[in-house]
Amino acid sequence: IERPYVFAGNDKPGVMLSGAARRLINLYAVKPGIRAVVFSANVEGDNTIIDLERAGVDIARVVDARKGGNIVEAKGSQKAVKSVVLDDGHEVECDLLVTAVGWTAPTSLLNMAGDRPVYDPAAARFFPHQMPDNVLATGGLVGDGTAEELVAHGRETGALAAGRAAVVAHHLQAATARAAAVTGSAAPMPTDERVSLTRQDHPELYRSTTHGIVDYSEDVGSKDLVSATKEGYDSVELLKRYTTATMGPAQGKLETVNTVAVLAEARGETIAEVGTTVWRPPYAPPTLGALAGRIFEPERVSSVHPWHVANNATPILAGAWIRPEHYGDPAAEVTNVRENVGIIDVTPLGKLDLQGPDVPKLLNLLYTNKWSKLPIGGVRYGMMCAEDGVVMDDGVTARLGEEHYLMTTTSSGAARVWEWVENWLQTEHPDWQVHCTPVTTAYTSINVAGPKSRELVGRVCTDVDLNPEAFTYMQVRRGTVAGVENCIMWRIG
Repeated sequence: IERPYVFAGNDKPGVMLSGAARRLINLYAVKPGIRAVVFSANVEGDNTIIDLERAGVDIARVVDARKGGNIVEAKGSQKAVKSVVLDDGHEVECDLLVTAVGWTAPTSLLNMAGDRPVYDPAAARFFPHQMPDNVLATGGLVGDGTAEELVAHGRETGALAAGRAAVVAHHLQAATARAAAVTGSAAPMPTDERVSLTRQDHPELYRSTTHGIVDYSEDVGSKDLVSATKEGYDSVELLKRYTTATMGPAQGKLETVNTVAVLAEARGETIAEVGTTVWRPPYAPPTLGALAGRIFEPERVSSVHPWHVANNATPILAGAWIRPEHYGDPAAEVTNVRENVGIIDVTPLGKLDLQGPDVPKLLNLLYTNKWSKLPIGGVRYGMMCAEDGVVMDDGVTARLGEEHYLMTTTSSGAARVWEWVENWLQTEHPDWQVHCTPVTTAYTSINVAGPKSRELVGRVCTDVDLNPEAFTYMQVRRGTVAGVENCIMWRIG
């Protein structure tokens, strides 16, 4: 796993690992910047320069760590890099800084198997030390080489593992009661005759002469680690628990060696003397469902589900809801909607009843558009984004009264949006006067569509003026429908 470099401004947009830059160019055909500074300590960095030039990026400066070059700071704003300060005092204007300073060997699985990796200062990374007999490692984890050499080593390792597994299986079958009779004697346990991979020398590059971010997910900087060390948290296990470095979503895969390097520097010791943290299972976060076993999901149906069944509806699953997809001839049904009128059961759409004087503030916070001036009887579409800016849901919300709103969500997102709303109200804005009630199952919802939809609704509703001038687009009304009083009627199409 390619390792970041610790220096001032290393978390600014535009600071990029060489692998990231090459993936953008070669996998996604994306030009990562206009003018670049490349800090290289290996062939990966050198190849990145070639890819950048091929993509049309102007190479402003190549700083070669193998010749003693170094970078000190990336300057700019919170939105972009504008220049890079070098160790010789020069400042180079650029919008892209690419670093290639080495790799962190993913030894965590071996550590979980009982091995304690050791540090090789010449190769500038940790390697397996004393692995159990039933554990084999291959690839860049144990050494370096060309692609052909690494593939060959992997093939030999796979063959050795398969041979050993066959012997173990033979012994297990022979020792298992009521197992099929074992034919023949067990083959001897294959010996390890693989050709070892060599280790290539690499500069030790972890932190520059300035301080920067070490753990990006936990926002822990090298200054934090040095301060914690001075306060007495000077073992790697204590340090990580006190600062939470390596305890975020990456679980040390990206930042462990940099953490150890900063600690070693603060203690005046070598990385080998400090050692590394102890990884514990699991390697990747499992879901609670995986830990619990089989998933038993509830099934939800609307109040008119028996009618769907009686009319031979083909069901589909929308979240936890079973709803009809069609009634035997989807093409004819689509044609009828376009030429006449059709209805669909949209009860599974999520619904939240919002009441209180601060509802507009909440809607302004949740959605990407403004809601402060939505009039009574008005409807507005909104798109909802999570904290990372990714769309999480969308829907329409109506203002039913002075302080009364009804929000709709997607069928599968109803519970998630409700939790999202309550999170903001309970943890971030408990002073806001908003009462949120989930009412998805309280309303049976029917969508009427087609050129004759107004005619159909007019046959079952007589106390609401359905004329286009009176009931305009994106409006909501209350009325009696098919004898049911106080129905909420939306015109959103």
